[in-house]
Amino acid sequence: MRNTVLLATCLLTAATAAALPARGEMMIGGYGPSTAQGNPLRRFSADAQGGDAPVAEIAGPDTQLYQPAFGVYEPDENVIYVSDFDGRAIRVYSATATGNAAPIRVLNPPSIAQTRANAPVSAYGELGVIVSNCCIATFPLRASGNAVSPIRTIDWGGGSNTTTKLYNPNALTYLPGSDEYVVIDSDPAPPQASRLVFHARTASGTVAPTRLLTGAGVAYAVGLAHDRATHRLFVLRQAPPDANDVQRGSIAVFDENASGDAPPLTVIEGDATRLDLLAGQYWAGLGFDPYTSRLVASSNGNSGNAALNRVLLFDYAADVGGNVAPVRQLQGSNVSPYYPGVPFGVPAEIIFRSGFEATPNAF
Repeated sequence: MRNTVLLATCLLTAATAAALPARGEMMIGGYGPSTAQGNPLRRFSADAQGGDAPVAEIAGPDTQLYQPAFGVYEPDENVIYVSDFDGRAIRVYSATATGNAAPIRVLNPPSIAQTRANAPVSAYGELGVIVSNCCIATFPLRASGNAVSPIRTIDWGGGSNTTTKLYNPNALTYLPGSDEYVVIDSDPAPPQASRLVFHARTASGTVAPTRLLTGAGVAYAVGLAHDRATHRLFVLRQAPPDANDVQRGSIAVFDENASGDAPPLTVIEGDATRLDLLAGQYWAGLGFDPYTSRLVASSNGNSGNAALNRVLLFDYAADVGGNVAPVRQLQGSNVSPYYPGVPFGVPAEIIFRSGFEATPNAF
């Protein structure tokens, strides 16, 4: 009888947990000033506001983290792929790792050098990586160590080779619908107009992009994110200082198949957005959290004053735009003790209504 009651309780509890909606949280790393002062990778509740402390962080000597500039959650493995910029490696952690947790594996061949972003492609067992600030290399997804060679590499497009249009790529994103990588880049010579450059995932060597997204809609692009559910690309823009030393910020929304001089579907901009910055302050990057449907933008003062660090979070519904206010704003040294990186979304752990924790991410 007791076993029957326990089984019934477990089934009821599991059903209750399954009925709960997926919740999300935000993670953000950044840049540390020296190898002795690595930037932690911090996790914030979806309800965090103002100077609220993170709910957890990955930090300590065993983590090997130095400059976790970019991260992305990979649901099939339930792990986080972290681009450690001047640590010159991709470090992989359990999505539930906290404290002084060692990485599950480290991908650090010399060819990676400084890496700004990565894009796991689980369906093909591959990992796209911006390598050496110049190129897009693809590695086996679960590769580890310093002797790994890339499966293929799309070459630098500077110097005499302008074919690939990769000059200074940033914010690598993978589009499963078209099987393409996309990055922010710019022309190597004045006027250095920013653009989005798309390449086939399977491309290699000196190859032309599949398409470019150019024009006023992507001018002054500094951040890029993607929502697979609505098939939208988001471009964070920061205009040069105006006569009042204000840099107007905005987020342009595009269909993921846009090309050429296509205009945005809509633009988030205006005083209520708080996207405008004073001269000398800079946006670090843009992320999209699919578990809360939020756009997440991070900024710093580029002066070492951590009190100026900010993260803005916007609720997103398809094609929302205009002068919309963020639903949350985090600020200060809790965001990062130094310079914040690009924020990204992770699923929160499910909590049973009985008060017991379920298996993380079990939805």
